Amino acid sequence: MDGTAIARATSTGGAVPEEAKSIEDVGNMTSVNTEKLLSLKPDLVMGSTAFHRDLASVLEASGVPLALFNLSTYEDLREKALLFGKLAGTETKASEALAKLQGQIEELTAKVPTGSSPSFIMLNVTPSSISVQLENTVGLEVANLLHMNNVAATLTPSQKSPTTAPFSMEKIVELDPDYVFLLIHGAREEGEKIIETDLASQPAWASLRAVKEQHMAILPSDLLLSNPGFRFNESVEYLAKLVYPDIFGHGNGN
Repeated sequence: MDGTAIARATSTGGAVPEEAKSIEDVGNMTSVNTEKLLSLKPDLVMGSTAFHRDLASVLEASGVPLALFNLSTYEDLREKALLFGKLAGTETKASEALAKLQGQIEELTAKVPTGSSPSFIMLNVTPSSISVQLENTVGLEVANLLHMNNVAATLTPSQKSPTTAPFSMEKIVELDPDYVFLLIHGAREEGEKIIETDLASQPAWASLRAVKEQHMAILPSDLLLSNPGFRFNESVEYLAKLVYPDIFGHGNGN
C-alpha cells in the first residue's frame, strides 16, 4: 500500500519478497532482536498475534506503538489491506488492488468443473510433530474455492490446537482421500526428512490411493501456508493445476 517499511523479520524457510530484501533484518519471526529494532526508531511496529505478543512490554516502555494482526485467510487480507491503505494514505489504491485480485480469483474458479468434489487431507509437518489441518489456513481456503472436500473435517480437534487434529495413520488410511497435501513449517529440507522417515517409510502410507496415483504433494509454504497477500490468485492457480491439470495445465507437485 506504499507504506515505508524500514525493517523485517524472516520466517525460517520463508521467501523474502524482492522489495523487502534491501531493508534491515531484525531477526527471526519468532525471535526478534528488540535492541536492533528499537535502534531503528520505528513510528509503528506491526506483528503477528501468534508470535509477537511478548514484544508489547519492551516496545511500550520505549514509547513505540505495536499493532498485532491475524493474517490467515483471504478475508483477513481484504480487511488488513484496507486498514494499511488508511495508515499509508492510499485507500484508493487498496480498493483498486483488492478489486483486481478478486477478479483474478473469480476468473480461475469459474473454470472449476461443476459437480466436481475431489477429496483431500492437509497435513502439517513441523520439526517435532505431524498433525491434520482442520481450519484456518490459506491452503484449506483455496481448496474450498476449488470445490474440494476436506475429509478430515469430521476428525476430533486437538485440545491444545483446535484448528488441527492429531495425526493417525490408521485414520488417514480409513479416509483414503483422492489427494494428500503436506505443509512444511520451517525449513523445507528438514520437513522433507520427516516426511521420508515418519510417513513414506510406512507400508500403510504407500497403500494410500493418493500416494499410489501420485496425488501427494508438498505445497509451497509461501503460497499455501502463510498468507500470500496479493499473490492469492497464484495460490489458487497453483493448487488448481495440481487438481485439475486438464483444465489449468500441469503444476509442480512432488
